Amino acid sequence: MLRFLGMLTIIGLAFIWGVYIGLEGTDAVLHKAKQLSAQVLASTSALERNLSLRSNLVNAKERLVQAKAELLDKNYGKAVTGLGEARQALKKAMEAADEENKQKLKEEMEKVEAVKRDVQALKTGVQARVDEIVNELDGLLTK
Repeated sequence: MLRFLGMLTIIGLAFIWGVYIGLEGTDAVLHKAKQLSAQVLASTSALERNLSLRSNLVNAKERLVQAKAELLDKNYGKAVTGLGEARQALKKAMEAADEENKQKLKEEMEKVEAVKRDVQALKTGVQARVDEIVNELDGLLTK
């Protein structure tokens, strides 16, 4: 019985599809299919760029938090390494970002680089600056 209903449904859909193509014409149906395909492709690529941007921002934030923990433990070498990795993650995020976010990410990269230089010079107060950068990345992630 279930097999019969399934076959009846397939035959009904084929009939409806045939009537639709007969009324609209094959060129119109092909044109609509191409438009739909282009829309799906555009939305998929935009979603992929957005996902790549967000994952790289999360990675950068994770590296910054890890670098802050190293600063608290006074492991300055590991903190410098973590800051360098955060900068690389921001650079990857910048590749996937739109023009509006590229400028913001460039500023964040410069701030991370400045904090990295300060850590190498063993300056104080860098933990607060790392917190500030993490908060700004949170702001970019909430958009």
